[in-house]
Amino acid sequence: MEKTKKHNETLLTKYGIMAFLEIVVFMALFLLVTTSLTKKPVETIYTESIENILEQSVQNAESWFRNHVELLRVFQNSVVDATTDRETIKQTIKTKNKPEGFEYVMVFWDDATGAKDGGPETYNTKGGISEVGILAKEYWKMHTGSDVDVWLESPRQSNAGGFNMPLFVKSNFTDAANGALVRGGMVGFLELEPINTLARTFYRTGKISIYDDKGELRAGEDILGYENLGEYRVMEKVCTLANKTWTVVAAITNEELGEITGNLRRTSIIGGLVVAVLLVVCILIIIKIMIGKFDSIKKNIDNLNTGDKDLTKRLTIHHNNEISHVKESVNTFVDTVHSTVKDIGRANLNLRETFGNVKSGLDETKVQIGKIMEEIEDATKTLESEDRCVVRTSSSVTEISGSIKGLNSMIESQAASITQAGSSIEEMIGNIKSVSVAVDKMFSEFEALNEATLDGIKKNQVVNELLETVLAQSKSLQETNRVISDISSQTNLLSMNAMIESAHAGEAGKGFAVVAEEIRKLADTSATQSKSIGENLKTVAANITKVVESANASKVSFERVSEKTKNTSQIVENIKSAMEEQNEGSKQILEALSEMNSTTSNVQSSSREIEMGTREILDSISSLKESSSNMSSNFNMIVETTEATKRTTANLSALAVDMTNAVNDISQKIDEFKV
Repeated sequence: MEKTKKHNETLLTKYGIMAFLEIVVFMALFLLVTTSLTKKPVETIYTESIENILEQSVQNAESWFRNHVELLRVFQNSVVDATTDRETIKQTIKTKNKPEGFEYVMVFWDDATGAKDGGPETYNTKGGISEVGILAKEYWKMHTGSDVDVWLESPRQSNAGGFNMPLFVKSNFTDAANGALVRGGMVGFLELEPINTLARTFYRTGKISIYDDKGELRAGEDILGYENLGEYRVMEKVCTLANKTWTVVAAITNEELGEITGNLRRTSIIGGLVVAVLLVVCILIIIKIMIGKFDSIKKNIDNLNTGDKDLTKRLTIHHNNEISHVKESVNTFVDTVHSTVKDIGRANLNLRETFGNVKSGLDETKVQIGKIMEEIEDATKTLESEDRCVVRTSSSVTEISGSIKGLNSMIESQAASITQAGSSIEEMIGNIKSVSVAVDKMFSEFEALNEATLDGIKKNQVVNELLETVLAQSKSLQETNRVISDISSQTNLLSMNAMIESAHAGEAGKGFAVVAEEIRKLADTSATQSKSIGENLKTVAANITKVVESANASKVSFERVSEKTKNTSQIVENIKSAMEEQNEGSKQILEALSEMNSTTSNVQSSSREIEMGTREILDSISSLKESSSNMSSNFNMIVETTEATKRTTANLSALAVDMTNAVNDISQKIDEFKV
């Protein structure tokens, strides 16, 4: 099968580039949509800003008027007491300095009709008296007709040059001489030059101008008289000064207003790009930290696969989070492997000891079989000699006596050899029983080893299930993170709406605008963190998948060990069967020796009978031949059985060597792990 070529890559570079592209695209779309959506609100904000400047100018004009009304009243109180006389007032106003901002101030009372037009005479701060009369004045008509407290006439040309504006305040007092109420008034002629200070500029081309109730310019430039007035954004606001309505006008070029909006958009785009770069740097730092967290896990697993295979090492856990849970799962898996390898190691040591005992028993059996073969060779030679004796007995009866003595000696030697062979066979049977016991024990150890391997497979399955549960929980966290991201988007939209509404509210909405801005920052931060957490959870899920694959590979290895253990157990069972067969063969050999011993007893009896009577010599010789023939057959059977036993022992010895080598290989693999 062709292997897939792996590409070298760095997670920090890979996910860093992905994060940078995603943030750049997101920020570009966000800024494009934001600037397009906020273009009109921004223009509205600047329009409201101009309106605020215009409102402030109106308030300044009204304050300027109120301050002068109050200043005139203070001057009135210093000239006209609640109870006084006319002469005192005449003298006092001559000596008093006029208030600041007034060209001069005059006082009159209604019943002093000494003017040329039949109206009242007036006394002023210039030290003189006027008899011109004030019957045609607007403030006089309102004073006598409507009894007003304060009245303002339209600006008029001043005798000293420039313009002034008559300001009337009611001025009554009680005559100290007769206690009668004297009705009158005080008029201050406001100098209009100082009102120019109320006109001001704003931004680069913005201007403020003030027009009186007749539409005449009183402060600033004549904005309404511009030839190219269409190039300006013009805004007007009414200013009420007592009974007069003035107009305050603000103007700014459309070009500057567009530049302000464009600058704001460019600033927003540049700021957005800077924020994007900062976000990428932060994400790269977070990714590097996360990769560093998994380095210890990877190093531990690599040590198990190709390193020192130290099963005593564990991952250090400092926190309680998703990575800590993965470390706990890896530690649990290593604990399980550690325990399983230790159990296999103990079982393998017992198995190696058992095979050592088997090999020793088989070696001893081979030695005993060699001795048996030597005894059989001796017995065979004896039988051949006996056959020759029988032949000689047939040819020469005279030598029967001497031959019988030699025969008795050989029979006794044969009986001793048969007895010794029987002892050897019994000893071999005992060794075979010892080997059978060792094989039974080895078979039990292999069964325990197989059970431990199966238990390791089950525990490995539990680890897989736990890892799948962790993977499912990681997916659930990703779903929760997406919900948080949606909430952050809705919060951001809500903060934008709140900022627009606060801008509409003007001064009253400034505090709310600050809160809305903080909400927007919180939403942006939540969105950024949510996206970062989402990327980290994806990385955690991918690493968990790798751990699951590693656990599955471990499961396959355990299954191979289980299969090898089963095969070894089958071999041990075959050895057990072979030893049982050898035991049965040894019992047959023992029976044959017993029969041969019985035959030897018969030969001894026959020899005694020959010695007792020569008459039965021929019959004894015949019986001896028959007995010799039977002995030859029995010895042939013994030789065949011994050869078979020798071959079986050789096979058992070779099998024991193979099993010992297999156990040593298992021990070598187990010794690679540090437990």
